[in-house]
Amino acid sequence: MEPVLEKEKVYSFEEYLDLEEKSEVKHEFHNGKLIPMAGGTFNHNTISVNFGAALFNCFSKGGKDYSAASSDQKVYVPAINKGVYPDVTVCSGEPEFYPGKKTVITNPLLIVEVLSEETEHYDRTDKFDNYCSIPSFREYVLVAQDKPFVEVFYLHDPETGLWKISRASGLDASITLRSVDCVLSLRDIFRMIKNLAA
Repeated sequence: MEPVLEKEKVYSFEEYLDLEEKSEVKHEFHNGKLIPMAGGTFNHNTISVNFGAALFNCFSKGGKDYSAASSDQKVYVPAINKGVYPDVTVCSGEPEFYPGKKTVITNPLLIVEVLSEETEHYDRTDKFDNYCSIPSFREYVLVAQDKPFVEVFYLHDPETGLWKISRASGLDASITLRSVDCVLSLRDIFRMIKNLAA
């Protein structure tokens, strides 16, 4: 049975986690408020899986000590008391968890978000700013779902907060992920996606 959420109630993060375990709908946690998430399109979900698989292949071939998780993995942003579900989350070495909860990662190194019309502005602005407050966070990848286009934001200088941006367009292009030393082909990322815009 789906738990009943009180609209005006301010939940603690622990209450949110308990409710989320019983809920059939995923929610983001925004400092006490529970925000329901819409389900992803076929393109969105396929691109997320493809990206995770491409990372897994790179990590396996190179013997790299990284772990990647899917969109069911929650990430906690302590500076603003927020819990979110990135499309792909990568940690260096062993993931670190919110105290007492193996369902929430606190040390993301690289985060991937697949864009949609509804979330693109949020993903590019507030969500990116939120992620930047996490000390372990070093790289952010935004992937279009209607055309073969990927943007990579890399923290070039943590001391000054200088980020560098690279872009790749077209199925013959590739992206370099500096935080995990991987080069991924856009053809692999967009595998099985039909009717892509040029």
